Amino acid sequence: MEKYKDHIHFIGIGGIGMSALARLYVAKGHTVSGSDISGSDITGALQAEGMKVYIRHDAGNVTDADRVVYSAAVLAHNPEMVAAKKKHIPIFSYAEAIGELTKVYKTIAVSGTHGKSTTTAMLGLILIKAGLDPTIIVGTRLRELGDKNMRAGKSEYLVLEADEYARSFHEYHPYIAVLTNVEADHLDIYKTLAGVKTGFRTYLKRVVPGGYIVANGGDAGVRDVVRGAKVKIVWYNKKSFPNHTLRVPGRFNQVNAEAAWQAAHLLGVKKSVAETALYAYKGAWRRLEQITKGIYSDYAHHPTEIAATLGALREAHPQKHITAVFQPHQQDRLNRLFSQFTKAFISADRVIIMPIYAVAGREVPEEKTSEDLAHAIKKEYVYYAKNFLDVQNIINEEKKKTSLVIYMSAGDLDAEVRAYYQKK
Repeated sequence: MEKYKDHIHFIGIGGIGMSALARLYVAKGHTVSGSDISGSDITGALQAEGMKVYIRHDAGNVTDADRVVYSAAVLAHNPEMVAAKKKHIPIFSYAEAIGELTKVYKTIAVSGTHGKSTTTAMLGLILIKAGLDPTIIVGTRLRELGDKNMRAGKSEYLVLEADEYARSFHEYHPYIAVLTNVEADHLDIYKTLAGVKTGFRTYLKRVVPGGYIVANGGDAGVRDVVRGAKVKIVWYNKKSFPNHTLRVPGRFNQVNAEAAWQAAHLLGVKKSVAETALYAYKGAWRRLEQITKGIYSDYAHHPTEIAATLGALREAHPQKHITAVFQPHQQDRLNRLFSQFTKAFISADRVIIMPIYAVAGREVPEEKTSEDLAHAIKKEYVYYAKNFLDVQNIINEEKKKTSLVIYMSAGDLDAEVRAYYQKK
């Protein structure tokens, strides 16, 4: 990475991972620019930090670049990709660029179908509290990091959220691989649960000699994929463990905290230090995040995540009336996991389903619709809403003084929620 000390251009800079890497390059002294198809809070923040961000893809954007990094969502015919190839500018995927970093740092990578961001955040904050001064790349914004998704530390440690989408984590070389769970997801990439497991096994083979796998013994998928691993396995959640004192609700967060603690322990961190850091953790952006009184936003887009998040909210507020508003994310996921989605809302009193958020470049034939999902959920109060205004009309028609509303989406619903409630 250090040989390219001049101008690095990011295609798809508005992505949560790409923006974190862009910030890290700036911290290391590089000039950074980037582009995206639309503006967002993230692109606005990057511009405010001094980066040149183009809200369009155009061949001219890469004219002065010494290196190009592109996100997994960018296609080969993107005009900036085409221009970079013509100019013989070195081109790297996000995963390849991160892979370079994992060779330089002693990397603690957190992977799994669910819980990656929270576990990464908890672990990073523990290492900060312990004085280990880590670099952190996480797939969410943290108040403790100045509402950013990156921290540039000065030590040898990198705490990294390792995503399995597009097999990105196959480029990484972790010293410690924390594995939270393994379930069927990203089936447009892996096709079947067996394919997902093969992907994780390939990743775990990349743990460096003398390294560790910190594995969730309570998850059947994890127990399966770590079988036969050539490095030492440290189990957590294989049997009961003392609860951590947390401010964030839910049994799943206890398990996330235990994963973070076990990884930190391998680096010599004391339990008392870890517990202090865990108690101080206030939660992450779009992870059961309270927007205003009684209103939450959450990134859940997989049936297991939805059920766990609603269960945590119910546990924290057993007497409240909970409305769950869900925007399905990507047609393929709804098609393949439709049956699981119909059972995911058990802890909600009322469910409102919105149209699918379509992911550019990942379009597939429509087999199931949001209306199909609304009709299939076996609850008394289930609605289909064509847009955000319809959602508000439904909520206001049956307003209850004790109600909580949680908006669940990995798409653009969160932006609408924030804009709406900030005006009130």
